[in-house]
Amino acid sequence: MSSDSARLARKYPGLKPWDIDTLVSEFQGLPNLDFNKGLPQRNLVEAVQKIEPQRGYDEVRSALKQVSLSRPDVVEQDEFIEVIAILRENDKAGASGGPGVANAARAFEGITSQRAYERRTILKSEQNSSSAHTINEDEREEFTNHINLALAGDSDIGYRLPIDPHTMQLFDETRDGLILSKLINYSSPETIDERVLNRGRRLSPFQMTENNNVVINSAKAIGCLVVNIGSQDLAEGREHLILGLIWQIIKIGLFANIDIKLHPELYRLLEEDETLEDFLKLPADAILLRWFNYHLAAAGWHRRVSNFSSDIKDSENYTVLLSQLVPSECSRAPLHERDLTERAEQMLQNADRIGCRRYVSPKTVVNGNPKLNLAFVAHLFNTHPCLEPLEDTADHAELDDYL
Repeated sequence: MSSDSARLARKYPGLKPWDIDTLVSEFQGLPNLDFNKGLPQRNLVEAVQKIEPQRGYDEVRSALKQVSLSRPDVVEQDEFIEVIAILRENDKAGASGGPGVANAARAFEGITSQRAYERRTILKSEQNSSSAHTINEDEREEFTNHINLALAGDSDIGYRLPIDPHTMQLFDETRDGLILSKLINYSSPETIDERVLNRGRRLSPFQMTENNNVVINSAKAIGCLVVNIGSQDLAEGREHLILGLIWQIIKIGLFANIDIKLHPELYRLLEEDETLEDFLKLPADAILLRWFNYHLAAAGWHRRVSNFSSDIKDSENYTVLLSQLVPSECSRAPLHERDLTERAEQMLQNADRIGCRRYVSPKTVVNGNPKLNLAFVAHLFNTHPCLEPLEDTADHAELDDYL
């Protein structure tokens, strides 16, 4: 055993000396080491899985959170071995029923929310801090799917896609600002002059900060609230802040076409005695509800919706809406299904027939997740508004006065 291995054996008594010899050899043979023999943090999971294939992405990621890196975004040999030691210690603690949990992050614990749409949240506790935050796993998965679809084939970051929606990989991939910048331009084209962005597979901390400053300033410019978010938060992969920012960016893109200038036929949604001036003051989500109810009324349906949660959980209103939008493809057959989850699945199969199965799953419909259901309805509007063009000259004249 070398002197270096002996030192590491004393430092990590949970590892056998021959294990350390093997780990040192494996680390030094990794293909992605930089000129100082450090491993880029982005390659850590792959490197660990090469040695221990059973390790999951989040398991390795959370072990790394317990390690203090001597260089930003670079894992040194000792730090790599410390990650392995933490993983194996977690295995032992989990097997013995101790305080650790096998194959799970010490930094993350499952919680049960009182609100149905938060059932799949996880608790994040910052190291050396008493603070805790929650993120919704369903939202993380669907926002990741959105990014994978929206940015597929991009010349700068396409090779990094798809991001696994079932892990925390999203928050590592967004740390350098490139994916978030691309997402902003997808939602609001040409907001960012991409020539100012630092590109490449290995950006320095300074380059990442520059990109993230562009993200923050550009997000603010298109209407995102970024009061509590800084470039360092993005670079550190602060999950709850990143997920909240991503939702704002996605929502701005989804709402971009809910505009009477682009869809004059929205004039048809005015209620009796309502002025156009009052209608134009409505937020986009209220207009979506108005549009939803317009089609429910046109279908002769007895129910109406006032939210994107409790009023859609049984899938009945969704089923009628889809049938009204594209009756040739979407029947009302799901109404005959008594099981709510199966009814939601049948409804989403209808949505799939018209290319609109996005943002929600049977579970998030039944649980009434308001963000994801809002995104689903906005996508339906953007692809199948199904409002008759205006024919009345007087209606056109009134619109012309405002537009």
